[in-house]
Amino acid sequence: MKIEKRIELMKDKIKEKDFLDSKGLGNEVAFWIFDYPAEKELLIRDTIHKIKTNFEKQSIYILEIDLYNLCLGILQEKISFERITDFEKKKGSNELLNKLKPILKPEVFRDAILTKMDDTVDLVFLTGVGKVWPLVRSHAILNNLQSVITDVPLVMFYPGNYSGFDLSLFGKFKDTNYYRAFRLIND
Repeated sequence: MKIEKRIELMKDKIKEKDFLDSKGLGNEVAFWIFDYPAEKELLIRDTIHKIKTNFEKQSIYILEIDLYNLCLGILQEKISFERITDFEKKKGSNELLNKLKPILKPEVFRDAILTKMDDTVDLVFLTGVGKVWPLVRSHAILNNLQSVITDVPLVMFYPGNYSGFDLSLFGKFKDTNYYRAFRLIND
């Protein structure tokens, strides 16, 4: 199925009252993954912007959390970007990755996301998954959110493939299996 058709089906689905109320999931968390070809990233970004604007007109508030921007904010609180670039120049990208990973634990992301949540949020969009890789793994973020975001549906926009069991970022990098989310639109 073409991505444009899947986008239209997604727009219809997330407007449904049962979807917004997280009904019909058999006590499962209302976590959804909308996977798409990575080369359609700009189309997806534009679509997300339009969806948020249209929903806002209907008094439905979507909280979009760009994991990359969140990552930058977390790092900025802990260490200056000047120190980060100096470290990378001296030690290399792999050493920098090893140095930053302890700062960017999934629990830190969970807590940062929770500070953005309030009673007005009707739906959460997680974006920026491809931009933040390999610093942050999407399955780890979802695992840490499932116990704290229980009454609001969450849609992660994923540039790659999700089979319903495993994730493959950009269709190339296989991630740890993740079974708790539903694929938002099947082919």
